[in-house]
Amino acid sequence: MQQPGTPANEAQRLAHLTALKVLDTSPEERFDNITKLAAEMFSVPVALISLVDDKRQWFKSSCGLDIKETSREISFCGHVVEQGDMMVIQDTTKDPRFTGNPLTETTEQPVIFYAGAPIKAQGDLVLGTLCLIDHSPRELSDSQQQQLGRLARIVEDELELRQLVVRAKNAEKRLAQKQQHLEQRNHKLMQLIERFKTTRSRLISAEKLATLGLLAAGVGKEAGKAINISRKHLLEAHKLAGNEKCAGLISQSMSCQDDLRRMVDALSDTTETAGNNELAETDLNDTVRHCRNVLLSRFDNKVRFVFEPVADLPKVRVVESQIFMALLNVLVNAAESSAGKVSVKVALLTKDDHVQIRVQDNGDGMSDETVQRATEAFYSEGKDSLHFGLGLSIATGIVRDHSGALKVRSEQGKGTLVVIALPLAQPAQTTTELEQGQVGAD
Repeated sequence: MQQPGTPANEAQRLAHLTALKVLDTSPEERFDNITKLAAEMFSVPVALISLVDDKRQWFKSSCGLDIKETSREISFCGHVVEQGDMMVIQDTTKDPRFTGNPLTETTEQPVIFYAGAPIKAQGDLVLGTLCLIDHSPRELSDSQQQQLGRLARIVEDELELRQLVVRAKNAEKRLAQKQQHLEQRNHKLMQLIERFKTTRSRLISAEKLATLGLLAAGVGKEAGKAINISRKHLLEAHKLAGNEKCAGLISQSMSCQDDLRRMVDALSDTTETAGNNELAETDLNDTVRHCRNVLLSRFDNKVRFVFEPVADLPKVRVVESQIFMALLNVLVNAAESSAGKVSVKVALLTKDDHVQIRVQDNGDGMSDETVQRATEAFYSEGKDSLHFGLGLSIATGIVRDHSGALKVRSEQGKGTLVVIALPLAQPAQTTTELEQGQVGAD
């Protein structure tokens, strides 16, 4: 038996065959149709599409044969790969190259007749064959050999088309992956944009407040002087009043001056707080007092404000102007929580790792759905709903920026409790604990 040799371009041939990624793949109808057609056209029991790698011949499609591969050493197709042309053997038992070949001596389905047309790529790379097998001697005319060659060209086209389809699918898969990656990046971008919007709103509010502070500081100073002079004159006029009516009018004017003094004091508190935008040790008693003065200047007849300062309260390191804004937003919401008069109670509590500012009102309260959405950015049910809008969203963002947490508990008809927790130490760890719900709103 003569073993088939290897062609001079064996390395390039094997590289191209590997690149096709067709070896050991599942049967495909496009190739099975060709072998079935060949078996019918030439009236042979076996037709194969054989691809030859370095150690074996593997059958991409087999009509009339159950095995999937044989050794290259005993293969007939290996000779076609070596010589590069069609090979027709009418009777293998009379060809010395195949004497002793186990494929010709099998008692069940011996290979007696063989005709193999090369399957080529890139002109001269023989990848395998489209071959015909019979178990008895026979001939193949020149016309039939040409037909077999044309069928082999169809196999070549199908292999090339298959490779293009595989490449297209791989490209589509890569495109889908890139699309998914792009969508993820777009999602992150949208999150950054939303965070930018929220931060920008807070910065604009802080900048406006700081600018207002600069302007109002001078106005408040001059207004204070004017009120003092005016009150001095009214006191003198009251002493000199000749009748009760005149004295009554003077008393009313002095009462209006008291209201004006209270508003100027509130303005002074606001400007004092707005002027500081640096982290500093802060006594939250002072922050609550400042917010109370501003709140009462606007809601004096509507709000009953209850607050008892806490002696020896631990200080927190915060930007006081921002915490002032956050607390003031919460207090304004409490003041507007009912159409009637509202009682607002503020308490300061010290926990193991944080200080709590607890704001309790006896307003109309909120539904569970409103509570769940109350701190969402840009969520607002409007003033008529009597509850939270952008103000609480800003307050939540400010508190989180200070590694704290803001919790809301409310019940319709029974009022609302808002708890602001600001850490005393280890902000990163405290933030996690606070956000996990360890800040009670009881």
